[in-house]
Amino acid sequence: MRNSIGIMMSIFVGFAILWIGTDGFQAFTAESARFLTLEREKPSLPSATFIDSDGEKFTVQDVTGKYVLITFMFTSCGDVCPVLERNFAEIYENIPRHVLGKDVVLLSISFDPEKDTPATLKTYSEYFGADGELWKMVTIQDQEQLSKLLESLEVIVIPNEFGGYEHNSAFYLVAPDGRLTNIFDYQSPQSVVEYLDSFLF
Repeated sequence: MRNSIGIMMSIFVGFAILWIGTDGFQAFTAESARFLTLEREKPSLPSATFIDSDGEKFTVQDVTGKYVLITFMFTSCGDVCPVLERNFAEIYENIPRHVLGKDVVLLSISFDPEKDTPATLKTYSEYFGADGELWKMVTIQDQEQLSKLLESLEVIVIPNEFGGYEHNSAFYLVAPDGRLTNIFDYQSPQSVVEYLDSFLF
C-alpha cells in the first residue's frame, strides 16, 4: 500500500513539474516557451527607421494604427528564409485587398543591412511577389536600432562561419497600438489568415 502511495505521489509531483515547466503543456521547447512569454508580455516595438526596396525611409510610427505582420530574414539565406517568405507570400495573397494597406501591412525585415541594399531587396521582393507598398522588404541601417528591435521580439541572430546567420523564424503580429499581440509558426501561414479573418475580413 505504501509503495502504491509513493508511486502515486511521484507521478503527481512529476506531472506538476511538467505542467509548470511547459506552461500547462503548451511549451515543450525553449523556442515555444519564449514565444508564449512574449505573447503574455506584449512588448512595444522600439523606434526604428526602415529603408525599403525603393530606398525610401519610414519609421515604426508610420505604420502605427494598423496591424503589422513581420518576418525577419536575410536575402542570402539558403534554407529557412525562402520557406518563410514563400509562406508570407501565401498570407499576402489570401488577405483581401480592401484590408491590405488599410488595416494590415506586411514587413520583411532584413537583419543584414550591409549586404541587403535596396537593390538587393528589390530583386528579392520581385522574386516573392512583394509589391513594395502593402508588403515591403526593408532594412534598418542603424545597428543600435536593429539590435533593440531584435531584442524586443527575442529574435535570435547568430553569425555563422559561412558568412550567414543562424536565426529563429516566425510570423510576428503587432497590433495597431504598436505592441506585439501574436506569434505564429512560420510553417502555418493559414493560421495567420484565419486569425485575421476572425475579426478583420
